[in-house]
Amino acid sequence: MSYNFIQDLGLISILILISFVIRYKIILFQRLFIPVSIISGLFALVLGPNGMDYFKFSDQLASYPGIMITFLFASLPFTFEKNREKSKTLKRDTLQITGVMMMILLLQWGVGLLFGLTVLKALFPEIHQGFGAILAGGFFGGHGTAAVIGESFTTNLNWEDAKSLAMTSATFGVFAATMGGVIMVQWGIKKNQTAFIKSFKALPNGLKTGVIPLKEQASIGNSTFSAIAINPLLMHFLLVLMVGTGGMYLTEASEPFLKGYSIASFSFAFILGLLLKWCFSKLKFDSYFNPKIMNGICGFFADLIVVFGIASIKTEIVANYAGPLLLLFAIGILFAIMIFKIIGPQIFSSFWFEKSLFLWGMSLAVTAIGIALLRMVDPESKSQTLSTFALGYIGVGSFEVSFLVIFPILLSLGLQWFFALGCLFLAMLLFILLRRYHKKISMH
Repeated sequence: MSYNFIQDLGLISILILISFVIRYKIILFQRLFIPVSIISGLFALVLGPNGMDYFKFSDQLASYPGIMITFLFASLPFTFEKNREKSKTLKRDTLQITGVMMMILLLQWGVGLLFGLTVLKALFPEIHQGFGAILAGGFFGGHGTAAVIGESFTTNLNWEDAKSLAMTSATFGVFAATMGGVIMVQWGIKKNQTAFIKSFKALPNGLKTGVIPLKEQASIGNSTFSAIAINPLLMHFLLVLMVGTGGMYLTEASEPFLKGYSIASFSFAFILGLLLKWCFSKLKFDSYFNPKIMNGICGFFADLIVVFGIASIKTEIVANYAGPLLLLFAIGILFAIMIFKIIGPQIFSSFWFEKSLFLWGMSLAVTAIGIALLRMVDPESKSQTLSTFALGYIGVGSFEVSFLVIFPILLSLGLQWFFALGCLFLAMLLFILLRRYHKKISMH
C-alpha cells in the first residue's frame, strides 16, 4: 500500500501543478474562488479510473481521505492558542455546532423518509418503503455511510439496490455541495456576510492568483529545533503522525467495548492532541511547536483530502438511477438551503456564515468538501470551526450510527412512519432549544 500511495501522490502532484497554472492564468477560476485542490480533484476524477482511465491510480484511492482526515485533526489542537476567553467561546460554539449537526441529521432522515412515504410512493408505487433513507445515508455520511446503509439494507431487508442508490446519493451530494458552496461564497461576499473575505476586488492580487508578491510574503513559522539535532519541520510532522496514529489505535481498541459502535479516529486524534498540548503546556514545552507550522501541516492534509476525495467518486452509478432520486435530491437540497440561510444566522453566535458553509459541505457530501469550502472564506482557520466540529461530532456520530442500526429493524416492523415523524419532532424541539440558548447568550 505504501508504494501505491507514493505512486498515487506522484500522479496527483502532476494534476495539482497543472491546476495551479490554470487557476493562475484563467480569471473565471479566480472569480469563482475555486481552490486548486478542487480543480485538480475534478481532473483526477475525469482522467482517473472513474473517468477516462488515463491516470492509473491504485485501488487504494478511496481510502486516503479517511486516513488523512485523522492526521488533519491531529494537528488542529496545535494550531491555535488557548486562553480563558477562547475557552468560553469554544464551549459555546461546540454546543451550537453540535446542535445544528444533530438537527441536520434528524431533518435529513425525517424529511427524506416522509417524502419517500408520501410523494414518491404516490408517483412510483413500486418504490421501497425505506427509499427516503437514501437521502441521509448518502448526504450526511458520504460514501462511507452509504456503504454501511447499503450493506445493512441488503442484509436485513433483502434490498439489493440499496447500496447502489446510497452511493449515487453520496456522489450527487459531493457535486451539489461543491457547486452550491461556490455559489454561496459569492452570495456571502456580495451580501457582506463573510468575516474574513469582504469582496473579490478588495482581495490582494496574490490571494486571487495564488502567487504572493515578494513584499507581501510572510513567514510560515519559526525554527524551534536545531537542525543539527533534527529538522524542525520533520519534528512537527512526526508529532502529527504520532497523534493521528494514536487516534487510529484508540478507535480500533475501543470497538470491542462499544458493542458495534465505532468512534471516528479523527475525534480520538483531536482529543489526544488536546491532552498532549495540555501536557506540553504544563511542562513548558508547548512553545517549541509553532502554531504557524502546524497550521501549514493542517493545510497540507486538507488539500490532499479534497483531491483524493473527489478523485475517488464512482461516476458510473450516477447515470443508473434518475426519477425518484432526482426528486429526493431536490427536496434534500431545498432543506439544506433553508438550514444555511435561515437556521444558521439564528443559532450561531459568531461566524455564522463560515460555520454554516462548512456544515453545508459536510452534511451534503463529506467532511473534506466542508473543509475545502471553509478554506475559501476562512483560509487561516480563525473561526475555529473545525475545532468545535471535531468535539461535537463525537456525540452526533453516535446517533448517526444508531440510526443506521435501528431504522432497518423499525422498517421490518412497519414502524417507518413512527421513525420519520419522531425525527421531525426532535428536530423542531432542538431548534427551539438552540434558539432560546442563542437569545440568552446574546443578552449577556
